[in-house]
Amino acid sequence: MSDIYIIYAREDRLIAKEIYGLLSEPWDTWWDDYIVGPYNPTIEEEIQKTSCVVALFTEISRDKDTVLAELELARRYKKPIIPIQLGKSEPTYPYNINSKIDLQDWKGEADHPEVLLLKIKISTKVAPNKKPRRLSAIANDRIPLPTFFPSVSSHETQLIPSDAVAALRIFEAPNILVSAYDLDKSRAPEEMLKELTEYRDSGGFVLIDSGYYEAFRLKDKSWNADSLKEVLSHAPHDWAFCFDGVDETGSRPDPALAVEQIINAVERDSLFTSAPVIPIVHALKLEQGERELYSIQRIVREVAVKLNPPLIGIPERDLGFGLIERAKTVLAIRQELSQLPFYQPIHILGTGNPWTIPVLAAAGADTFDGLEWCRMVVDRASDRLHHFQHFDLFINQIGMVESPVARVYLENEGITFSTKAVFHNLDYYDSFIREMRKYFNEDNIEAFLVYKMGQTARQFMQKVPGLCE
Repeated sequence: MSDIYIIYAREDRLIAKEIYGLLSEPWDTWWDDYIVGPYNPTIEEEIQKTSCVVALFTEISRDKDTVLAELELARRYKKPIIPIQLGKSEPTYPYNINSKIDLQDWKGEADHPEVLLLKIKISTKVAPNKKPRRLSAIANDRIPLPTFFPSVSSHETQLIPSDAVAALRIFEAPNILVSAYDLDKSRAPEEMLKELTEYRDSGGFVLIDSGYYEAFRLKDKSWNADSLKEVLSHAPHDWAFCFDGVDETGSRPDPALAVEQIINAVERDSLFTSAPVIPIVHALKLEQGERELYSIQRIVREVAVKLNPPLIGIPERDLGFGLIERAKTVLAIRQELSQLPFYQPIHILGTGNPWTIPVLAAAGADTFDGLEWCRMVVDRASDRLHHFQHFDLFINQIGMVESPVARVYLENEGITFSTKAVFHNLDYYDSFIREMRKYFNEDNIEAFLVYKMGQTARQFMQKVPGLCE
């Protein structure tokens, strides 16, 4: 007995195989490649026993007798049918009146919005029996996972925003996060906009943050959703976080209302950009200003189901106090999301510490951003952060530098102290993330933690059961 039976035309076998691969991760899926011996009795028996039918409609299959015969069997046995449109032709009558999945522009991406919708539709008929597999990349494979977004901000960093973007462009960082606050026209961002345009033209991926972090730190109460709207209308970007300022008002009395507010924020901000808008989830505030952590996993799950976003952002400060509690919270969120029929990537906002990133990634987070690369300096030998002005202590680590671009800047006597420190950091973070990704993709997460943290990693795993699983 199968969870899903795939109906397709023999001419569409290759694409049917791709869809079979996607659906067989969370469900027991059947297609006629399994048949050995007579076809007709086997097909009728399998359709009769299945819980749900997925029918692939192309210009060829929509009028093919064998496909129509299988569909008629599914109707006779009252099996729910979910049609998928793969070509320009609509599904044939009466299946065109069903709510279809439109995969006309699908290129095989596991995180395609309509693929996620297909899985959600199937899950309403039959629950997944396996947890979804961790994705290796998102954004049409432009962002390999796990990854780090170097952040750019005017608040308490060693570089002005335009110079920070220029450094990231020269270094050829694959993706960056910039604050909408620094792109507001009142702050004369012309040079920064020019650098962002050049960065994107060279293949870089730009994620715009809401700007609420800077506004909150600077006590600028004038910054609001309309401010973000104005920035989205003129600043180059690939994705954008929604405006999440509602969190600090204490206006979220329950999880259901929190979910509603997040959805409304994403829908509101999506009106002003053609790019995907990423939701941000905060832990609910208690009267004393502390965060209530028990409902955040439920909120994240509901947002994932209702929006199917490419990412869900969660500020690190909202995960609890201390790295142990924060790792436990991320693990609880990932366990909740593992009940869904698709993998939902998680982004942790404000996390740039080389020990924090792999711990929270081991717990289930996927992407991170942080200002440490332009605020502090890293000791490559210990993977620990130090005061920016202590770069003198680590300048002899040039032999560990991998990027030819960074090496040129570090070896040039005419380059300023701050610039050398920044390129030292950029090369470190790039090497660190690529190495971490290799261990994660080989399902060897525990080894990476021990490699970077030593015995501390083993003690940590004892205090966070389920880490690295």
